[in-house]
Amino acid sequence: MIADMHESPINPQHRGRGAHMSNVHGWNMPHSFSSLHEEHTACRTACGIFDISHMGKFHIGGSGALEWIESVLSNTATDCPDGCGQTSFLLRENGSVMDRLLLFRENDHSLYLLGHAARADCTFACLLYLATGSALQLQDMTRRRSGMALSGPDAERIIRRVLPGVSLPGDMEIRHLKSGGDEVIITHAGIIGGSSYEIWVPSASGIRYYEQFISLGAVPCGTATQDYLRHEAGIADAELDLRQGRTPIQAGLGCYCSPHKDYPGAERLRLQRLQAPLLRLVSMECKARYRVPLGGDSVTDGAGLIVGSITSASYTPDAKGHLALAYLLRRLCSPGSKLYVLMQGHSIPAVVRQQTIR
Repeated sequence: MIADMHESPINPQHRGRGAHMSNVHGWNMPHSFSSLHEEHTACRTACGIFDISHMGKFHIGGSGALEWIESVLSNTATDCPDGCGQTSFLLRENGSVMDRLLLFRENDHSLYLLGHAARADCTFACLLYLATGSALQLQDMTRRRSGMALSGPDAERIIRRVLPGVSLPGDMEIRHLKSGGDEVIITHAGIIGGSSYEIWVPSASGIRYYEQFISLGAVPCGTATQDYLRHEAGIADAELDLRQGRTPIQAGLGCYCSPHKDYPGAERLRLQRLQAPLLRLVSMECKARYRVPLGGDSVTDGAGLIVGSITSASYTPDAKGHLALAYLLRRLCSPGSKLYVLMQGHSIPAVVRQQTIR
């Protein structure tokens, strides 16, 4: 056990299955159960299951909940129909990202938020502060609920076996049901990078559901595979890719920020929309076998000039390269642009994969 780490309710099962545990944003979580190749293959050909209990989980209830969240988060919550969700940001007044959130609207008076594990305490404290003087009821459910994500072509079949008669949600939708006396919440947000379903159950029931899914063929996967799937999908991480004062506009994520309403940081974003930022967040592939790039590693052009820097990276299942996210000069952000990553004095060939980041 890693001292002073938060523990997932499912950790006893992870250790029993021989998982390699590691510190993930202050949580003791399974890094891997087998190889990255084997776990990734399960997610592509069968079903992989991930423990996502460490994510921030919040509920906002009461009259006026929707109107309040509209004044707090960046996206237009009123555009989100009942039973559906959207990506949004909780921003500081300078426009920098406090947390990247998934907002699910059950109805006007009941909202669910999913956030980054590393930001959960700060996010909830900020929400409480912004709700001062209101009659809203804010609940931090982070340690009260277990979460697991199932990804792969067999995911629907396995979920239906464990939860008979369930009406599975469509993309970015939420469903509630009762199962064995438990309140079960199902979302379909692709949190781990692919087209995943997320199952949220009371913490005390987490191991039971996790084992049922595995008994029907779900393959346990760790955070190393989750990190690769995130990079493969080009999803920006709030803690790694949106730090150091970066704003959603600088990351190319302005689609999640309304220009037509007021919320913390809105004025800064409006100004940035008028001045195209010099840098943009893109997805890159490093071509050579070498250590995985680290956040802060410089990116150079063919002439050796520094044109950007890495924010996060992951090994690939074939061990022949790495995927990374990096801020680059906008003129070099086109897919196919050939660049280099400086790692311990070596220039490693790299190419831009995609400009559109989620």
